[in-house]
Amino acid sequence: VATSSAPRSHQSSSLPMEFIEASTWLLRSCGKHERAIEVSYNRMQQGQSSSGGFWSPIKYESYTATHLGELWATSQDAACELVLQSPATRRLLERNPRMGLNVFTVLHPQNVNQWKDLLAKDDPLAHPWFPAQVVKLLKQIQPTTIEPPAETEHVLPMNTGRALAVSFLESAIGIETGRPTEEDAFDLVAPDERQEERISDFHDELCYLLLEGVISEQGDDVQDDRNNAQSEDATELGEIYRHKLRRLLKWPIAKVRAERLLESLPSSFLREQALVLGRLGRHEEALKILYVHCNSMDLALEYCDLRYKRQQALLEAERAHTKGGGQQRDDRNPFAEDGYRAPHGQGCAYLPLVKVALESDTDRRRGTTAAIKVLALRRNVIDRAGALRLLPKNVPVAAVARPFLIPALVESESQARRLKVVSSLLRARHNALKQQLTDAQLKAQSHLNVVPQLKALNLGEPLHSTKPLKARPSSTASQTFPEVVIIKHFFPRHVVIQAKVTNSSNVVDGRALGNIAFVVAESSDEAVQPSTLVPIKVLPFKATGSAWCVLVAAPNRIEGAAILTCELRYTILGVDAATGAP
Repeated sequence: VATSSAPRSHQSSSLPMEFIEASTWLLRSCGKHERAIEVSYNRMQQGQSSSGGFWSPIKYESYTATHLGELWATSQDAACELVLQSPATRRLLERNPRMGLNVFTVLHPQNVNQWKDLLAKDDPLAHPWFPAQVVKLLKQIQPTTIEPPAETEHVLPMNTGRALAVSFLESAIGIETGRPTEEDAFDLVAPDERQEERISDFHDELCYLLLEGVISEQGDDVQDDRNNAQSEDATELGEIYRHKLRRLLKWPIAKVRAERLLESLPSSFLREQALVLGRLGRHEEALKILYVHCNSMDLALEYCDLRYKRQQALLEAERAHTKGGGQQRDDRNPFAEDGYRAPHGQGCAYLPLVKVALESDTDRRRGTTAAIKVLALRRNVIDRAGALRLLPKNVPVAAVARPFLIPALVESESQARRLKVVSSLLRARHNALKQQLTDAQLKAQSHLNVVPQLKALNLGEPLHSTKPLKARPSSTASQTFPEVVIIKHFFPRHVVIQAKVTNSSNVVDGRALGNIAFVVAESSDEAVQPSTLVPIKVLPFKATGSAWCVLVAAPNRIEGAAILTCELRYTILGVDAATGAP
């Protein structure tokens, strides 16, 4: 099949139907991919002029799309070049645009988790030239089938090359498939400037394709745009393009070159101009467009809400980064500035709207009323002190009290009560965990083979351990002296004294003991001297813990018995009146 000199159409027509798939697989195994596609295409053509026994168009398209998709998925230059140059690719895109588009998007991540697991080298736009060639090819396609309107809102029908290119770019950049907008580890690495430029080119390309789609659907006769609502678009397709354009401009990680786009936007695209100005950090100008030219407080508040959400996302990212880096976060007092927080270098998202409302209206009273309305509607998230400072000094308190001050004070008091309850619960949880930690430490320190300081001496197994002996305090001992039981463990060259201390004295009034150390103050024989002490850090009331003292014995120097004078040193800890903890 692969090497015969007979005409290709005659070869494929003479093959029985059951051998077609076998022959195409044989050709593919020999690397004759274009010939394999041609054989299956000829068979499908025969099916259209004959009855029965031949491939239907949908079977051919499915088979061809799978074949081309597998070639594209190899990411090999020769295979990808074949897919781009093959007439079968164009035929597939023209007859079944969505199936043909899937050939180029088969490797694109389809959900958040896949985007998070994606390696930088596998980014859909990482290749230096193939993505651009795909966009160029798709823009040249004119589908021969007309898709009916989709039941799902804002789904772009694949009826033009522009629509195909838009869908490919949306899939490649991830705006359509939930690409995460928060920073990740790759954002901390110095970017590749060439790749960043290429990616920005694709974002610009998508933006201008969407802009062309809007303009082509509404014409050039739109002169006035007071509300820039959906009624301005002449067709449903225009509404879809405009929705996608605004979504791209709102996307936090879009890499659109805002200065260039701002110069290209028609004067009637007011909301789009506001979004681009926002990307440039010119928030007051953007809000003036929405509030004054569009005459819409709702659009202005929506703009501020979007900015506020981004600020909160940045704050969460900063907190996570600080926590992960082991740094101490310098939180502001939650009651200062009414608890408002903004990322470093950014101001309150709503203060520019208050300022625009005050400055843009020729009627000062009406402007002040609009500013107070902003304060009232967003009193939970606005910088209250900063907003009040913007109001004119002659504004009567009564004008601000009912819509803003009184509800803000009530909410602040409620928040204070909630925080107080939360603080008590967290303190109780902290004390419980602290108690559990102390109990675990006491339990671990009660065993000879577990104490780290003793394990480091490599003493081995004891030769002999004495029975527990209750210590007798001297006549001058304090009334707070705890109960002490002594156990001696003998090793070849060491003696380890275990003092099991129980904080049971009623004189301490339920308080804990701290830094309990069993100390050998004097030895009758210089051959036996203390070397290591393991004290008890904290011993709660009624609890028992072990303090340790290690003695080193010099060989062949001990004559008879050695008499030791021992002391138990400890501190009576104070009690936190608020928590009852030591």
